[in-house]
Amino acid sequence: MKPGKTFNLSKTTKRMMALMGGTDADRNQYKRMMIDAEVCAAVQPKREKRPAGPGGYQKNPTGTASTRD
Repeated sequence: MKPGKTFNLSKTTKRMMALMGGTDADRNQYKRMMIDAEVCAAVQPKREKRPAGPGGYQKNPTGTASTRD
């Protein structure tokens, strides 16, 4: 995955980069790791649908879901 054109690092990450010591190579590596972490954290996994019937949810006459028979 790659960040889009409008990707912005969080303020906390920017603050930590400004305050960290070390060489430019260290800062660049840290920045790449933080970008990768923020992009991966933004991805939402797809949820699997539960089967209808005894093993899954059933709809009550009122339209609400229930796990009871």
